[in-house]
Amino acid sequence: MKSKPLLQIGTIESLSLPDEGIQDVLAKVDTGAYSSAIWASAIREQDGELSFVLFGETSPYYTGKVLTATNYKVTAVKNSFGQSELRYKVPIKIKLAGRTIRAQFTLANRTNNRYPILVGRRTLRSKFLVDVSRKYYRGKYHVLLLSVKPNATTAEFSKSLETHNKKLSIKTASYDKLRFIIVTSGNRIELADSGEDIANFDLVHFKTTTRRMDIAASAARYLHKRDVRFFDSAAMHFPASSKLYQYIILGDHNIAVPESVFILPKPLSQSYDYIKERLGLPFILKDIYGNKGKNNFLITDEKAFNKVCQQAERVELRLLAQTFVQNDGDYRVLVLGGRIALVIRRQRAHDATHLNNTSQGGTATLVNANTLPAQVRKDSIAAAKLMGREVAGVDMVHDKIADTWYCLEVNDGPQIATGSFIDEKSTVFAEFLQRELTK
Repeated sequence: MKSKPLLQIGTIESLSLPDEGIQDVLAKVDTGAYSSAIWASAIREQDGELSFVLFGETSPYYTGKVLTATNYKVTAVKNSFGQSELRYKVPIKIKLAGRTIRAQFTLANRTNNRYPILVGRRTLRSKFLVDVSRKYYRGKYHVLLLSVKPNATTAEFSKSLETHNKKLSIKTASYDKLRFIIVTSGNRIELADSGEDIANFDLVHFKTTTRRMDIAASAARYLHKRDVRFFDSAAMHFPASSKLYQYIILGDHNIAVPESVFILPKPLSQSYDYIKERLGLPFILKDIYGNKGKNNFLITDEKAFNKVCQQAERVELRLLAQTFVQNDGDYRVLVLGGRIALVIRRQRAHDATHLNNTSQGGTATLVNANTLPAQVRKDSIAAAKLMGREVAGVDMVHDKIADTWYCLEVNDGPQIATGSFIDEKSTVFAEFLQRELTK
C-alpha cells in the first residue's frame, strides 16, 4: 500500500477540531517536543472516566462544553523548572493542512502560552514535513507601538507605515492604556479600551523612558514567555525591582501570587468599580516599589480609594491593587545560594493594622523551615532563582480562608544586618560566604 505524501507545514499553523466545530486555532509546531499538548481546564477524573473542557475561560476558542473520555492515559512530562509532573493524555481529532488525523494530546494549562496547542513530532511523524522558515500568515501582520504619550505625529507615522506596506496593520497606544491582570490561572496584559491581549500582536515595539522602564520590562517578559517578538530586547533585562515585574515573572512560572491589577496612576483613579468587581472588598493598594510596609493601604470603600489615588497622582506613586489575603501573619524566608537559611514569622501587633512588618510594629518569631509545607519551601527557592538573587528574602503568606499559599515579594535587601535575629542571620550568612568561597 502506497503511503500518503508528506504535507509541508510551518512552525506556526492554523488547525481545526472537527468534532467540536472549532475552527482556525493557531498552534505551535515544535519538532523539539515529542508529545503534543492542548490547553484544557476543569479536568476531573472519577470512576474511570476523565472529564475536561477544551481551552480556558479567557480563550476565544472556549465553549464550556464538557468532554469525557474513558480511553485516556497518564503520562509524565517535564514542567518549566525541569521537574516531572503527571498529565492526562487523550485522543483528539484535528485537521491540519487539509489532513484529518486523530492524535494523542496531553491536557495542560497553557494560559501563559501564546499558542493554546502544541504539535510535537510524534503527531508529525510520517505525515508532515516542517519548513522552519514558514509561518501561518493571517493576511496582515499586526503591530503594536507603545509609547509614553502617542500624539498626532505618531498617528501620522503609523498611517504612513500602512501606506508603504499593505501587509502591516499598526495600532498605537500609551502605557496608560495597559492593564496588567495577575491571577493564579494565568497573567494577562491587555489594552483597557479594547480588552485585546498584547500577546495577540505579531510584534510589539516599546518606546521607553526611564520612568516607564519597569512597565516595559514587565510587558517584555510577558511577551517573551509567549514567543511574541518585541523591540528592544534590552527592555527584558531591566532588574526585577518592582512588585509588578516580579509578579509577572512569578505568575508566568506557576508560583502563586495574590490576584492583582496594575494600572498607571491617572487611569487608576477611574477604575474603582472595575477593581472592586474583580478583587472584592476590602482590597489592598500598595506601592510597587514600597518596602517595610510603606505606602500600603487597606481599601474598604470608594472614599478611601479616591483619597489614596489623589495622593498617588500628586507624587506619581505607582500602586498595585491586590486582593486582601486573610492571614495570621507572614513568613520571611531567607534564601542564600539556593538554600533556605532561616525562616522568620511576622505577626501584626493588633487588628488596627493589616501589616505584619516588624517596622510597622509587628512581632517576629524564628521558626523551623520544616514547619512550612514542602511546596512552599520549593517555591521560595524557585522565586529567588527566578529573580537571579543568591541573597533574597522571600515573603510568603497563607490565605487561611482559601487555604492557599502566596508569594508576596522577593526582597534583594532582606535586612540581614538589621531587624530581628541579627546574631542568627550573621551566623548563617557567614556559613553561606564560606560555602561560596570554597566552591
